[in-house]
Amino acid sequence: MRLFLSHLLFLALGITNSVVNAASSSSGKTLTGYFPNWLYARWPVSNIDFTKYTHINYAFAIMAKGSTPEWTDAQQVETQLPELVKAAHAKNAKVLISVGGWSGCLTFSSMVGDASKRKDFIKWSTDQIDKYDIDGIDIDWEYPGRQGAGCNEVDKENDAKNLLTLLQELRSAMDKKYKKDNKELTAAVHVRTFDTPSGKMEDVSAFGKVLDRINIMAYDINGAFNSTSGPNAPFNFEPGLGCDDSYVSSIETWIKAGVPASKISPGLAFYGRSTTSTVDMSKTNQYQPQVQGKPPKGDKLDAYWQDPNCPKDPGGMSGIWRYGNLRSEGVLTAPDKAAAPWIRKWDKVTQTPWLFNPKDKTFISYDDPKSISIKVDHALCKDLGGVMVFSVDEDSSNNELLNEAYKIRTGSSSSSKSCQSN
Repeated sequence: MRLFLSHLLFLALGITNSVVNAASSSSGKTLTGYFPNWLYARWPVSNIDFTKYTHINYAFAIMAKGSTPEWTDAQQVETQLPELVKAAHAKNAKVLISVGGWSGCLTFSSMVGDASKRKDFIKWSTDQIDKYDIDGIDIDWEYPGRQGAGCNEVDKENDAKNLLTLLQELRSAMDKKYKKDNKELTAAVHVRTFDTPSGKMEDVSAFGKVLDRINIMAYDINGAFNSTSGPNAPFNFEPGLGCDDSYVSSIETWIKAGVPASKISPGLAFYGRSTTSTVDMSKTNQYQPQVQGKPPKGDKLDAYWQDPNCPKDPGGMSGIWRYGNLRSEGVLTAPDKAAAPWIRKWDKVTQTPWLFNPKDKTFISYDDPKSISIKVDHALCKDLGGVMVFSVDEDSSNNELLNEAYKIRTGSSSSSKSCQSN
């Protein structure tokens, strides 16, 4: 009996010490991971390392019609979301529902522009919080004031200000209803500020006041949608080459426009994008002519897809290569080594790696542990609120990228880079 009690005491002390150690190792900064609800059994909730993530955004409830979001697979959500919440809360992590996404923003504009429809949306949001015991709502509208996937409603003059009204009303409703729980309200945003008739919004400080966190989507900057190849998620950009946006410039843009650094959480891509070059890139830089609008097949999980809610979507392959599949399918034999016939290069300006296959002229821009480390180090240097990952399932089996991203919480980084700017 004494041995049994001693064993229980040992276990209790161990658990307590684990919690204390986790808290003491934390910098107070957030590490948010997006968890897509379409993963199903292929990548279960149990695969998420809740000791590293502080927040999981369950994505996506979509705005396909009317004033309230809907789940594309409601039956799956009924089992998966409660499982996610239970597992996250057991490790003191939080879960938010993310509304929107690339193909889920069709009726955002009309909803935010109508007081009655905003009320419906707010009720839906609080109903979800109550039903699933979640910790808040994430708005991922791509994009206010301009077209995204092709079939979205757009009111360039009013979208941004109407979005602010929704956020203010939702914030007020949550604060009133959940006085003790501090429910969170966040938004995923473009690398540049919101569109208005006169250009990009120069003052977004009101958004910074109402939101707990702004997750900057600092990826999908170059891709098959361009006529020239380039980096998916550049740390810096090279003027005159590719799109002039980057991880660094996006952070500066939102800070300059009035969002406190403590509320900014730039995104880290755990995936890469492939395109087909029209020239041999074996001895060139990463900016070369390419086949536009038709990416090649990406990794083994890539498949033909067409947006069922948007007839304008041409359909096709995504060209996406998850970092984990670059490793598991043998394209990368080590984080910094490629298998023949692939050629790996490192760009000193964008601080990202890229791959080229001379046999079929496939180009892949992606992030690896080194580039993730550089980005995390910059976030620490700028004293940002944290970083965001899209998405949790795309890492290698031994978490090569997540281990670098986690350094945002420990306050350490393997990179020696100081704060940089474009």
